[in-house]
Amino acid sequence: MQVLILTLVVISSFLLQQPQESEENTAPTLCIPFETTSYKYPNNQYQTFRTEDDFYHQLDRTIYEEYNDATLNIRQKIAFKDIPKAEETFHLKTNFIREKIDLSQHTFIHPNRQVYFLASFQQTNQETYHKYLVIDAETQTIILGDSNYQSNSAP
Repeated sequence: MQVLILTLVVISSFLLQQPQESEENTAPTLCIPFETTSYKYPNNQYQTFRTEDDFYHQLDRTIYEEYNDATLNIRQKIAFKDIPKAEETFHLKTNFIREKIDLSQHTFIHPNRQVYFLASFQQTNQETYHKYLVIDAETQTIILGDSNYQSNSAP
């Protein structure tokens, strides 16, 4: 019987010396955990990319070019989730009424993915032109874009 009690004492003291998984004995997390959700365009918010102007100047003009004598040009590097705000600001500055863009179908792009938002507006007495383009900062793939033409002349 004494051997059994002595064995239990030794085993219990051994178990008490082992670190237990509790909040007190866990080390703080030093890095951001890897996300298990897969995106075609994952988060790249900590990467460094060209400035907006450098990106525009190296961009192929067949893909996008600002209007000659544009009234307003916008070049921004933003998070994907901020596209609706950037587009809305562009349309407010150009007095263009349009529905807010809906990104709900773009679930394959991480909200913090860096993109370039390029927009150009030109207005004359006869015509008004709007266009914008969203290009992924890392892959330089076109993600979104739109253009609009309006005749200002009365019928």
